[in-house]
Amino acid sequence: MVNGQRDPPVDLAANSVMLVLRLERMGNRRKVPTSMVEVDADPEAVHVGKELLESPELKAVATEDNAIRQWVYARSLPSYGTLRDGVYRLPLALVDQVDEELEAFRLRRQTLIDKFLERYPAMVNEAVARLRTLYNPADYPHLDQVAARFTFSYRYLAFMTPQTLSARLLAREREKAAAEVSTEVEEIKVALRTGFAELVAHAADRLAVGPDGKKVTFRDSMVTKMEEFFGYFAARNLVGDDELATLVERAREAMRGVTAQTLRTDDVARASVKDTLDRVKAEMNSGLFVRPTRRLILDPAPTAAG
Repeated sequence: MVNGQRDPPVDLAANSVMLVLRLERMGNRRKVPTSMVEVDADPEAVHVGKELLESPELKAVATEDNAIRQWVYARSLPSYGTLRDGVYRLPLALVDQVDEELEAFRLRRQTLIDKFLERYPAMVNEAVARLRTLYNPADYPHLDQVAARFTFSYRYLAFMTPQTLSARLLAREREKAAAEVSTEVEEIKVALRTGFAELVAHAADRLAVGPDGKKVTFRDSMVTKMEEFFGYFAARNLVGDDELATLVERAREAMRGVTAQTLRTDDVARASVKDTLDRVKAEMNSGLFVRPTRRLILDPAPTAAG
């Protein structure tokens, strides 16, 4: 609200779509029956698991899955769990880029899966010796069944009120949709602000000088993540958070042309960036909203957008 006037309504439906991304893989842990656990305690109070395979290849798939989800999240409208896992609201401006990259991710992920499947029979044989009495053949399905447990699928969904409803129901559903969007807009604003505040706070802390006079160390990813946030902020800021946009631009200007190496070797640049980030951090800390806890459950039968 500015000068006593309400902010213009945000039309999320017209400017974004839902991406439903499904990544699944073979599980690598099983519960060990309590009858096989010998401890000086009530067996029902003890829960023990076993790792089926010692597989760097399967861990590589898991790492890739996490990277895919993080990549998509960085380009979607953020939220605090208000959408179900695997569901992202994408700005329309970024859909083509995301779609193209998802296809590239699919190919890279399949290459990792193929490496795992190639090693699977040998790893099962290794598990016999490694697990000994805990080895259970039933935990290791045929190769074709294992391959079927790896999935990569996605689709885009748009949500709208069916125009064939009666006037009474149509008005009621429109009111409900408007209330949902209004709540989601506030949640997106909070998540954008909090995500940026966490990036700024981390960077400001890592650019400090310790009590011993030595510089605090940091990883190159600190700068990369901030550059990524800057690069996609305009497309993600569909909620029109002008206050946050001002702070983001201030931080962006402070870091324009600055690399991780610059921050490590140029004390003047480091001090200048830290000073700006400290100021931005102070303003963010004084204006953050309370995190929402509501969870939005999607309609099981939305209208497909493509």
